[in-house]
Amino acid sequence: MLRFELKKIWSKRMNQGAVLLLLVIVIAGSFLAARDVKYYKEDGSSVSGIFAAGRLRREKNKWKGYVTEDVLKKVVEENKRAHDEADTADGAFIKYQGLSDLREWINSGMAGRENYDYYLCDSISTDTAATLYEKRVSLLKEEFAGQGYSKEEKEVLLRRYGEFEAPLYYGYADGWKAVLDSQYLPTLMIISIVIIGFLVSGVFSCEFQLGADSVFFSANYGRNRGVLAKVEACFAVVTVIYWAAMLLFTGLVLGMLGAQGAGLMIQTDSLNWMCMYNITFAEKWLLTMFGGYVAHLCILFFAVLVSAKSRSAVAAVTIPFALSCAPMFLGRVPFLTKAMNLFPDMLLRISTFLRDNLIYTIGGKGHGVYEILIPVYLLLALLMMPVMYAGYRRSELG
Repeated sequence: MLRFELKKIWSKRMNQGAVLLLLVIVIAGSFLAARDVKYYKEDGSSVSGIFAAGRLRREKNKWKGYVTEDVLKKVVEENKRAHDEADTADGAFIKYQGLSDLREWINSGMAGRENYDYYLCDSISTDTAATLYEKRVSLLKEEFAGQGYSKEEKEVLLRRYGEFEAPLYYGYADGWKAVLDSQYLPTLMIISIVIIGFLVSGVFSCEFQLGADSVFFSANYGRNRGVLAKVEACFAVVTVIYWAAMLLFTGLVLGMLGAQGAGLMIQTDSLNWMCMYNITFAEKWLLTMFGGYVAHLCILFFAVLVSAKSRSAVAAVTIPFALSCAPMFLGRVPFLTKAMNLFPDMLLRISTFLRDNLIYTIGGKGHGVYEILIPVYLLLALLMMPVMYAGYRRSELG
């Protein structure tokens, strides 16, 4: 019966077109993400994507290894030498492309979140640059003084920062950065949840729409195995389509840019320098993808549950779009931000917001927001499955 429900979903030309559209979007998104990685030649021209990856890997891996105080001093020296030898800022950038990541560490790490200065590394002394790891903690304490952090939030941040192990090991990881830090991954997750919602929209409402509900519920296994097959079909479609899309996107980007650097700490990317989560790029990918999967399960099961109750496919199409987009815009209203950060759509944007160190206090202890959202919404998604089954099998004939 599960096969029959899956066949009903796939046999619709509109559903086939929706899957094809998602495939096209995934492929296009992966090429756009890879295209953002560029290498500049000495003549000023540039190449991107797969054509840039090999050259960047070669240049950046010249600095591969532990970034000690001596290495930080050398970065400042080499940056100064590049500017001395070049006539323009663009010419200097071409010369220091291999150390550009480390240069950005210094720019971000010495100035903090609100005072970023692209040219800071050009004027800083070698001895000051050597204090980069110490500066990370001192900048955090300066943030405590300037913002309304609670006692619990301070304890969590100081503990996580204290667990940070320096010096960091650096190497080429542009493939993972393109997957996790691009604008395309959160957008792709929102698109996938809307398209999957369209695919499962008719699973529980089609018999009522076709007037076949009396036949379905009067069949020998209609109210048990038939209903169970519908629940299983929803779970299978969400799981297979989501993971296929995310794995294809990841595989294409890493295939073009290289999968090296999976074991490097995310703080080796200057965007994540102040992040409290001491994890690797591979661990961030797992967290991001699993969080997105939990969001898909919770939002789509809720949409299908409403669809089953209302006997309408409209809810299963509109609810995923509303829950994945509306909280994002409402969160821009200052007094709503704290509440909106607890909606499941946040799990679709882990790759973007992980660096923001969002902390909530529960039972007198501070917890990262994703440490709360993932188990809560996973539990809700699992609970909705038996609720769907029990509710639909008790449906009255139209």
